[in-house]
Amino acid sequence: MGFLALLALILLFAKSEPAPAAEARKKYVIGEQYTLHSKVLGEDRTFWVSLPASYDGSKAYRRYPVLYVLDGNLFFHPFTGVVTQLSEDATPLIPEMIVVGIDSLHRVRDSTPTRSLVGPNGKEAQDWAESGGGEAFQRFMGEELIPYIDAHFSTSNYRVLAGYSLTGVPVIYNLFTRPAMFNAHIVLDGALWWDDRMTIRLAERALAERRFNHNELFILTTAQRFPAPYITVEPGGRELAALLERRPTPGLHVMHHEVTRETHHSLATTGLYEALVSIFDGHMMTLDELYLTPAKIPARFERLSERLGHSFAPPEGTIDFFGYNFMRYLPVQEMDKALFYFQMNTRNYPRSPNAWASLGEAYVEAHDCARAADAFARSLTLQPGFSKAKTGMEAARNEGGDSPRRCH
Repeated sequence: MGFLALLALILLFAKSEPAPAAEARKKYVIGEQYTLHSKVLGEDRTFWVSLPASYDGSKAYRRYPVLYVLDGNLFFHPFTGVVTQLSEDATPLIPEMIVVGIDSLHRVRDSTPTRSLVGPNGKEAQDWAESGGGEAFQRFMGEELIPYIDAHFSTSNYRVLAGYSLTGVPVIYNLFTRPAMFNAHIVLDGALWWDDRMTIRLAERALAERRFNHNELFILTTAQRFPAPYITVEPGGRELAALLERRPTPGLHVMHHEVTRETHHSLATTGLYEALVSIFDGHMMTLDELYLTPAKIPARFERLSERLGHSFAPPEGTIDFFGYNFMRYLPVQEMDKALFYFQMNTRNYPRSPNAWASLGEAYVEAHDCARAADAFARSLTLQPGFSKAKTGMEAARNEGGDSPRRCH
């Protein structure tokens, strides 16, 4: 066979090999980028938004807490993973949250409320020349960014602000100048040495002058120190934590965790994990509660809501999951527990079509046709044509059916 014929044969087989189907390749999207023109800052600002898995199906009747992340260009990806891991599955430790990552366009300018040229080595450097724009950045968040997020997404008024290293400075500055803007503040080894510890001096004044209302402050520090003479100042987190411990203040709950295995450069992601679990301590339902004593669950969330000053409820998906477990999937059917779970969801999420349809299916299982029909009717009122409710309504009306799951 000649060379050209051989080449043609090779090309023929190459072309005949099927290409991967386009529909088989899907992208895993964790968020979308937005641009907002800031009149306060006189520039366009970009930020990223990640929505919970349940958002599309429940945004019409649920409002979600929002975690605002500074240095969003660095931490949006890992922090959304932490939030997803903690807020999903059968025993979530925190509520589902919207995550907003704010890109650091001018990190030094936006993070520093005062102007200074002195760095962490005690020497002046032009690296800090654009410092001092922190107050304008606070106005951008309060007057432009938060209203934009609230207008375009289904948000609750519970907000968390997180910052790392230099962006820990605006977190502390925000707490002690605008304590009502965010409910919880997370400082991950914050550079509180800035401008001769100005944020710590600010905190000393604010403790006497400001009023706090269910404010949560989580401070993370590392036991590993920078070697002299390269870094000559302490970050300041330990000093601030000690000050706040000496002067407990009504309405301000302070948590300080020090890590030993992490350095300043590696602690952000594990630090966020610890911070969120600590702030929402009490959110996770125990396995004993979920399987043996579900009647204790409402009281758990009442305590959490009272502590945080905001209403929190058990996650709808988790409660629905356990309702079906006790109705269909565990070795022994326990309809009293199944009904308890489904009824809990209709109380906590009265505008959820799925909550009412699930309750209707439980009433069908319990042979209570009238209540089943009423539950399905409520579901269909909330979402006309909802297939789960339509199918259930047919079962509720079919009193002569011979299926064990028919209402008869």
